[in-house]
Amino acid sequence: HRRFFNEDGSVAYEEITDNDAVMYQFPDKLICSKEELVGYMVSRLNLTKKDVVLIDRTTGIGQAIMQNAGPAKIGIIIHADHFSEGSTDEETILWNNYYEYAFSQREHISFYVTSTDVQNRLLKQQFKKYMEAAPKVVTIPVGSLNELKVPDKKRRKHSLITASRLASEKHVDWIIEAVAAAREQVKDISLDIYGKGGEEAKLREQIKRLRCEDYVHLRGQQNLQELYKNYEGYLSGSTSEGFGLSLMEAIGSGLPVIGFDVRYGNPNFIDEGKNGYLIPVHDKMEKQERVQKL
Repeated sequence: HRRFFNEDGSVAYEEITDNDAVMYQFPDKLICSKEELVGYMVSRLNLTKKDVVLIDRTTGIGQAIMQNAGPAKIGIIIHADHFSEGSTDEETILWNNYYEYAFSQREHISFYVTSTDVQNRLLKQQFKKYMEAAPKVVTIPVGSLNELKVPDKKRRKHSLITASRLASEKHVDWIIEAVAAAREQVKDISLDIYGKGGEEAKLREQIKRLRCEDYVHLRGQQNLQELYKNYEGYLSGSTSEGFGLSLMEAIGSGLPVIGFDVRYGNPNFIDEGKNGYLIPVHDKMEKQERVQKL
């Protein structure tokens, strides 16, 4: 049971939960789901045609927002890969479930936003091919650099960095295994891993199991703006990036980047053989081969 208060101290509404069931008690109404609460909130904004509503991930809330946005323009932000390649063929496409509803309701969407031109073009092609539609899609990069970073001292030899959420889809474990294998030939190689996340304990155990504590370190969450330039290279194990802010920051600090040739971040920043390496990869490639190529 939770109470939410107005500025004058009076009760605005109460939330009552019972396992998975939830109710919201207002002075004049009872709301029986989170979706209905979101819809009610949007309706109280009294949006006009001059307003723009941006939705990031429509799962569970998209319908409630769109039904109550009135004449406002609706924009959908796409910050990850929007479809599953392995489940897509010439006849059908499997959309990412975060965006599926927004794609199905395209006639009510004013525009979609991608973070790279490559994804923009691909999404337009897929709308035309699978839905015979041509919605408005615009590209807005999710980040930029104010300046390039230049080291004021010599970079530490054979030092590598990676930075991301410590989540399974980032495949930091592949990077650790690859560096541990490379150590057999490059005796002074080192890897610093920046970020926090649910895989941290598992990665710590892996570092211990591979006995690489002396040269592979979990550095936690830090401001990396001035740190990239101390390293000689950046490693990415991710198999899908909507943009890749850390890739951009690494390139902007003069680091070559090694990563898989997958949509959309790596090809966006890596010119093969010039400022890094794109590793060819396909869905049926086993983990050990991916590690070996890294």
